[in-house]
Amino acid sequence: MTQTSKLSLTVNGAAVPDIFVDELRPADLNSDLAQQLGDKGYLLLRHVHDPVEVDAARKEVLHRLAEVGEVSDPVESGLASGLSRRRDIYPTTEDLGAFWQSVSEGKAVRSVINGPRITRVMSTLFQEPAQHFSFAWLRAMTAGRASPLHVDHPYMNRGSKRLVTCWSPLCRISLSDGPLFILEGSHNWPDIRQQFEGHDVDHDSSRPGHIEESPITLTQRKASRFLTTEFDLGDCLIFGMFTVHGSFDNNSANGLIRLSCDTRFQPAADPMDDRFAGPDPAAHNGLGYGCLSASRPLTEAGVLR
Repeated sequence: MTQTSKLSLTVNGAAVPDIFVDELRPADLNSDLAQQLGDKGYLLLRHVHDPVEVDAARKEVLHRLAEVGEVSDPVESGLASGLSRRRDIYPTTEDLGAFWQSVSEGKAVRSVINGPRITRVMSTLFQEPAQHFSFAWLRAMTAGRASPLHVDHPYMNRGSKRLVTCWSPLCRISLSDGPLFILEGSHNWPDIRQQFEGHDVDHDSSRPGHIEESPITLTQRKASRFLTTEFDLGDCLIFGMFTVHGSFDNNSANGLIRLSCDTRFQPAADPMDDRFAGPDPAAHNGLGYGCLSASRPLTEAGVLR
């Protein structure tokens, strides 16, 4: 991998030593996907989504952000304006959630994240028909923002035990734009599983759902590595509920808004976590899309959860 020091690869503002970084390896769609996921803890799939459809989704989201004054002209360049009228137009948490739900349920976005191409891949992975949550975790990250270190289990564990996350970038993401990373081998760490298995953030708010240890410290302690790559239109990354992941800081020099979306898939025959199902999902604390930091203005800095 290119020397990370030259690309200002950071996590929580701290420079990541080059020796702790390696490349995510693409999966082989012609081999057993379940076995590859079990072995590595992730599946990097190149060109699974239609790049034309992904670009349409990107433009759809950017134009919605432009409605609230958060994108500079020309809108499709995807650069943050540093301004926002979102709270003026949508003053309450409920209003902000309704706005973000409308963005997240855009036709172009859904044609990518819930479309037939990725559903076929998931059905191949499970070796039976797949279905997805209706709730989607759409994120727009400006410079300086990142997702914290965590596993997904504490946030969505009331349904299928075979649930997986599918992270899809909705723009090209270079190493300097804050790509997602996975900690190598973390899906097999018994202490992480013991710490979080059975923990439900909506049942016990006194315990954090994310990992409080710093990513670099944990990586050193586990003799692990940050696995990441540059993502192109059409790529996606699939991983299980106990794979430790997060994102690097968005260090884009020109103010690029990094767009991505998480969806969750499971076998259709399995029970589904009802917080994230149906036409108007309640999500965490009954807030719907208002539970997401992404529902708040891009000008409100900080970690994006």
